[in-house]
Amino acid sequence: MTEINNPRPFLRRSNTSSNLNGVPSAKKFGAVSDARTPRNSGFQSFLNNDGIDQMKPEPKKASSSISLSDQWAGSLQQMTKLSDTADEESNAALEGLVKKSQTALSSLSLTQSSGKRYKKKIIDHPRVASYAFAFDIDGVIKNGPQTIPYAREAMRMLNGDNKYRILVPYIFVTNGGGNPESERAKDLSKRLECEVNEEQIIQGHTPMKSLASLYKNVLVVGGVGDTCRKIAEGYGFENVYIPLDVMYWNPAVSPYYTLSEDEKKICKKDVNFSKTKIDAILVFADSRNWAADEQIILELLLSKGGYMGTVSKNHNEGPALYFAHSDFIWSTDYKLSRYGMGALQVSIAALYKETTGKELKVTRFGKPQRGTFKFAKKVLSNWRRDVLEEYVEVLAEIPDGEDEDAVTKRLAKSINMGPMKKKSSSRRDSNSSTSSMDSDESSDSDEGLTFRVMNAIGRQIPQPSTVYFVGDTPDSDIRFANSHDESWYSILVKTGVYQEGTVPKYKPKKIEDNVLEAVKFAIEREAKKELDEWNENAVDLEN
Repeated sequence: MTEINNPRPFLRRSNTSSNLNGVPSAKKFGAVSDARTPRNSGFQSFLNNDGIDQMKPEPKKASSSISLSDQWAGSLQQMTKLSDTADEESNAALEGLVKKSQTALSSLSLTQSSGKRYKKKIIDHPRVASYAFAFDIDGVIKNGPQTIPYAREAMRMLNGDNKYRILVPYIFVTNGGGNPESERAKDLSKRLECEVNEEQIIQGHTPMKSLASLYKNVLVVGGVGDTCRKIAEGYGFENVYIPLDVMYWNPAVSPYYTLSEDEKKICKKDVNFSKTKIDAILVFADSRNWAADEQIILELLLSKGGYMGTVSKNHNEGPALYFAHSDFIWSTDYKLSRYGMGALQVSIAALYKETTGKELKVTRFGKPQRGTFKFAKKVLSNWRRDVLEEYVEVLAEIPDGEDEDAVTKRLAKSINMGPMKKKSSSRRDSNSSTSSMDSDESSDSDEGLTFRVMNAIGRQIPQPSTVYFVGDTPDSDIRFANSHDESWYSILVKTGVYQEGTVPKYKPKKIEDNVLEAVKFAIEREAKKELDEWNENAVDLEN
């Protein structure tokens, strides 16, 4: 998102250029500078009334750069007994897993009978990283329908195809939406030529599933047809309506638009909106019909109790209003950026203030909002646990007595297949990882053997040493990564909204040409940190 205090949001660029890999350069997309003079010195965007810029990020907590799986190995080595409260069958299974894991890890020289760690020049045994990644999608992974080729190689590297043979957990955090998370995962899997699980996906509207228990009747806005209705129903909302339903009920609501026969087929036809209370308005995705959607949203905001055709005297009786994000512009395959959901908010806020004299009250999700950040932390925590669990389960399947080379090959084969191909959704309900934004801790009640072992020895999954967030928009992506937690490391890429040569208002910790360069930078940075920590308390092999 770029600030609306730019008096000329769409600037034409000179000749379009392409790089050697056939990806259009940032200039193609008409990215807006973040450094232009505001309309006047007292101007403040409606989109900046959320207090995020006044927040102080949480200080970085002490964490190890040693890989997550090697920390697990250390926990196994220190283990003396299992839980006294576990039943006999469970303890037997736990003991079996521990024994097999210890044997396999010993084959990799990760655990020695002496308890010593030996110095290395390079750490290159298969393992799960202590750090993690989070990616924006539009402008980083794709531009419109076009996949950025760098992205495929970047994902291969994170899935273990690198000289350090390290598997790096990652998730996607996008302000986009309008499709189920499962469909987004399928699309990314095809684009990136690797398995992407829906549990890795956070869209702008994904955190809104936490609202399902609060509201009975909701109006969901945006997207194509009734897709967003189906998404909301999948989240657990009881009665979901869309603007097309309202227009079918009374075509005069939007007099310049006539429903097509296909649109009529998806409408709910037995609803009287003058007698049906709308409790909340949820803008899930970009509007396809601003005129009609604005008319309906504003009427409900000004209504008496959320009933169409009524007017409140004090303008404070309408339904709650939620937006999936507040991106003012976004990058497509067109040479100039397009207005997004943030622009719709500005328009509605202006009309509301013109009518009532009051400021519009909204609740925003998406980047850079705090709620979405807490949500992302929880999802990432769950995903790191899933990736580690698969790693350990592979170890547990290795026959006793296999040598180091055989163990290494088995682990490398598993890693190169990509993380978590089938297991995560079978271990817990797909909604459980994202059911609450109030806690950063996750329940272990439905976890597999790996985490029952961890519970037995009183160990928790440690916090990531660093979370690298890669995005293309300073005002949403970089602001998001910088505002909440000092352990998050912002990287701005030049393949989307950001234009090289401009000065972003929200400064990243690193600027790279594309997502592949961002991944290479982080892997090398973390490899050095891990090696330094490994050797700090290690001894020479001769000793």
